[in-house]
Formats: sequence, structure tokens, C-alpha cells
Amino acid sequence: MMFCRSIVFCTTILLLFSCNNNSNPYANSLGIAPADLAAIDTAHYTLIEWKDTLVDFGTINPGDSARLKFKFTNTGATPLFIFNTHTTCGCTVTGFPKDPVMPGNSGFINITFSSRSEKGEINKKIVVVTNTKNGRFSNLYIRGVIEPVAKNN
Repeated sequence: MMFCRSIVFCTTILLLFSCNNNSNPYANSLGIAPADLAAIDTAHYTLIEWKDTLVDFGTINPGDSARLKFKFTNTGATPLFIFNTHTTCGCTVTGFPKDPVMPGNSGFINITFSSRSEKGEINKKIVVVTNTKNGRFSNLYIRGVIEPVAKNN
């Protein structure tokens, strides 16, 4: 049963690539999300290039937030989909493009780090899940320091 579904999906993808004149070859009128088709179309995964995978936000005060951006470029030949991001704690929130990034175009993963419950030296990892043949999972890192609270004597 699963094999039959796989064949149907692969056939649909082939038809979309050969008959669809849209800029997004995964766009369809079948009610199937383009990102879902891109996820199973491993033969046409694209490539991603990151400008940086580590950003140092420096030193911030307790309770402050740091806003950071990681720039990426789709260096492959098919649309790039960011499926999801995973962070190591609730102190880090991400934003990413929901629409496909077309070949040759760039985008950003936006990160907001809140220092409310953190102190000292900070090292956090963000995992980005994509449809890329150079690794479906990209690891991004942020680091910095939360300034110690001054004690009143």
C-alpha cells in the first residue's frame, strides 16, 4: 500500500515538472501542499549556502533580547523549502520564509534570543530543516554573554 502511494506521488511530481509552467514546479491544483511534494522529491533536492552559521551577539544586559539574522542562498536548480526550525530552549524564537525560495534567490532565518532566564556565556543551536541534498539539517549557532547583574552594597 505504501509502495503504491510512493509511486503515485512520484508520478505526480514528474507530471508537475514536465507540464507545469509555474515558477514553482510543485504548485498544483490537487490540494497537495507544494512543500509536501518537495519533501518527498529527493531526486530534485536543491542546495543551500549559508553566509554564516555562527553569529556572536556580543554582550547584552539581563532581560534584553538580541535579534539576529542568518542569510542563505538557494544555489541549486529547484525551489528551496524551509520546512521547520528547532531550537534548544524556549529563550530562542525563529522566523523563516514560508514560501519557497527560488533558485538564485536569498532569504533569512530570523532569530530572537531573550536573556530573561539566562546568564553568563551563551551558546545556542538552531536546526533548520530543508529540502537540500547537501544535508536536510543545517546547524546554526548563536553565542554571546549576558552581563552579570551589578550587586548593590
